[in-house]
Amino acid sequence: MEFNFIGGQHKGFSPNQNSQETINMFLEVDASEDNKLTLYRVDGKKSFLTLPTAPLYGMAEFRGILYVVSGNTLYKVLNDFSYTSIGTVDLKFDTTISANNAGQICFNSGITNKAFVYDTAALTLTEITSAAFYGSPRVDYLDGYGVFVRPNSQQFYISKLNDFLTFDALDFASDEADPDNLVTFIVDHLELILFGERTTTVWYNSGDAAFPLSRRDGAEMEVGCAAKLSVAKLDNTVFFLGRTSHGHGLVYKLNQYSPQIISNRGVEFLINSLTRIDDAFAYTYQKNGHSFYVLTFPTDNKTLVYDASIPDNDLAWSMRDTYGLGRDRASCYAFAFGKHLVGDFVSGAIFELDENTHTDAGLPIVWSRTTEHIISGYKRVRHNEVVLNFQTGVGLEDGTDPLVYLTYSDDGGHSYITPREASLGVIGQRKNRVMWARLGNSRDRVYKVFGSEPVKTVLMGGYIDVDVGKT
Repeated sequence: MEFNFIGGQHKGFSPNQNSQETINMFLEVDASEDNKLTLYRVDGKKSFLTLPTAPLYGMAEFRGILYVVSGNTLYKVLNDFSYTSIGTVDLKFDTTISANNAGQICFNSGITNKAFVYDTAALTLTEITSAAFYGSPRVDYLDGYGVFVRPNSQQFYISKLNDFLTFDALDFASDEADPDNLVTFIVDHLELILFGERTTTVWYNSGDAAFPLSRRDGAEMEVGCAAKLSVAKLDNTVFFLGRTSHGHGLVYKLNQYSPQIISNRGVEFLINSLTRIDDAFAYTYQKNGHSFYVLTFPTDNKTLVYDASIPDNDLAWSMRDTYGLGRDRASCYAFAFGKHLVGDFVSGAIFELDENTHTDAGLPIVWSRTTEHIISGYKRVRHNEVVLNFQTGVGLEDGTDPLVYLTYSDDGGHSYITPREASLGVIGQRKNRVMWARLGNSRDRVYKVFGSEPVKTVLMGGYIDVDVGKT
């Protein structure tokens, strides 16, 4: 019989209930084949450029040039891999970047409460020193104004029109829909979305002479933000890690002015079991029809990924793990020169995400898929054979067989037997069967398949031959 080896991240409070894990793989749904599900290994990372200072704090593309904050230095990177040091900046891992119509780029850090402005026309780098600049968790841009939130307050404020360096102490407003402090914000579809600790409001440019931004009536939401850097735009909306007056740890996306939960119970349990979630950060990207929201928890070294192209939240989640780290090594992202680029949180390296690269910048990509439980009325089941439908004949460059491994648990997903290997076939051996036989008996079994060979890895399902006993 066909068995559903394919699925998403859903491991919950008890592995006896749900043991499903998907690590370093993502799901493809083929609507032309009756919504056939396929798991692909995540893109590898190949070297794009290594800067002399480290680590990577932030990067953004503006008018054909990539601007990178690495260590204490701001760099300008061109598409011929050349780079130039612009100057020294005092920023950290929470660096956010925004540009205005005048060609200014603002680099902001909420940790240091400092911001720097690079003028791409005058070629000058200047720290914001205005007495009316109070720091901010991030920077963004709306209709010519730089937008900032005053830390530990309900106030947000703006710069002068098309000038990130100049501020007026009277150009501020208070978000008083609820007595909670503001956590962060983002500009989306020409609206300013202000996230408090328990509530969220929406503001727009009303053109008022005293202060140009006004609150949009009817757009108040009783969900706030749990991590200031978790807010990111993707798929024509906004995603964030949420918090309410009743708890935190759910992931949301905005459906117009209504927060919609997109996390499943397994993901929510994982998030709420972590030591710290308020330092979580996210970046987003779109590649080959997939829209990924990548959410990393640096204190606990975990990276969760949501694919907005998958309509089922139970299937849309997975985890990413750089070998030996427990989390994905990427700390920031930019789309530049037609490439998907990520920055390393340890070194000054910039990598390109590439489906034809089969290592994580030289490290193995250890992928795995742990299945749902196989139970038949809790009767004894004899497992005769498992056959997995991989793309075979991918081979290793030295001509040897790439191997995959199968293990299983008969105690509800708590412990697993010694893995057994099978071959994906040497190059061109496309009719190779990936199978395991004589797998014993169980009343409750969970299978796990995994590997790390540097080859294209595609899992399209599985088949299992079982005999169900009478008791």
